Amino acid sequence: MTESQLSKTMYALTFIGLGIAGVGLGLAVFTDRVSKGDVADIMLISLLIAGGLLISIPAKLYLTYQLMRSNDKRASEKREKLQA
Repeated sequence: MTESQLSKTMYALTFIGLGIAGVGLGLAVFTDRVSKGDVADIMLISLLIAGGLLISIPAKLYLTYQLMRSNDKRASEKREKLQA
């Protein structure tokens, strides 16, 4: 898998995770499942929110690493220009 494909996959994971968490949040806010539902409904909502956020964590870590690596490349090129 190339760097570009991996980056696109990580962006997709981030959006999918946030979408799943958004569905859970929407169920909690816009329905009466929390107040009138039983424990299974509350567990469903909390698992959707937590699962969505957990899916997006590795993607965020990878994308942050990639951003730091490209920033280090630019900084080292800038230092080389100043030394030359």
